Amino acid sequence: MPEMQVKTLFISNRDDASVSYLIEKFTERCDRYLRIDSEDISLLNFRIDPEGHSLCCDQTQEYSLNKVHSILFKRIPSKYDNPPGDENAPYLNNERKHFLEGLYLSLDKAKWINPMFATHIAERKLYQLKVASNIGLRIPKSLITNNLTQAMEFLRGNKRSIIKPVSNGLQVIGERAYSIYTTEVDADHFGKLGLSDVFSTPVFLQARIPNKHDLRVTIVAETVFAVRISKIGNEVDWRKPEIEKKYEPVTLPQALIGRLHRLMAHLGMVYAAIDLIETPDGDYIFLEINPVGEWAWLEHELGLNISEKIIDQLLL
Repeated sequence: MPEMQVKTLFISNRDDASVSYLIEKFTERCDRYLRIDSEDISLLNFRIDPEGHSLCCDQTQEYSLNKVHSILFKRIPSKYDNPPGDENAPYLNNERKHFLEGLYLSLDKAKWINPMFATHIAERKLYQLKVASNIGLRIPKSLITNNLTQAMEFLRGNKRSIIKPVSNGLQVIGERAYSIYTTEVDADHFGKLGLSDVFSTPVFLQARIPNKHDLRVTIVAETVFAVRISKIGNEVDWRKPEIEKKYEPVTLPQALIGRLHRLMAHLGMVYAAIDLIETPDGDYIFLEINPVGEWAWLEHELGLNISEKIIDQLLL
């Protein structure tokens, strides 16, 4: 069986279109790569020992991972193919997840974009806000609480507020997936929801920031791609697909760029997508950072060379 020494490993899920697009560009410069999607673990024949790693894919090609140079990491292993109604699925999925995490962590000499567990930590929004504030970025007035009285006090004190998911806002029900977007909320509406005095799940509330423009800042190592997003209407979350919007590359103040780089360094990120608001007074407010945020649509919209910068880092 022929063996290939893998130079770059791509770790994601089958439905990740941006990874597929990046691999298409990557193969123009290097063909020694392997993509592992967590759903495909049952299709791969693994052979692991303490002194090296190899795996066989589709019984036709053996891939040696002994000298992996770089890894693009998008997802903690979570999606697996199981027979419908398999009562052993939770146990088996946990075994698979721990196996893949252990395999990936053993590739400690490779350059990770981004490190697996650093990504996991950086996705925590409450922690992001604390770190951002500590390094000098302005953040919205915020409250995460599961107490009705405290939530109502916050909403009465901030006449224009928003509510957003604590996590990524993706809800999967059966075969369908839904996105939960940031939405404006006030005390009157919140008080009519019939909530108990203590919620089973905390809510994430923020004062709504006066908004001149939204900004999506994509950072790859030292390169900063800042894009101003102008939207039609008064919707809070520009990510809603029905909102009409336009994109424009902009240059950020050097002081702000320096703080964003410090945020990246603190979180251990090589790549990240950062959301900011530019206020009518010219201030910049940090909203959140996504270490696996999407970027391909901006490359297509504006001709940015984000993919080339990521590939540069993988091959560096």
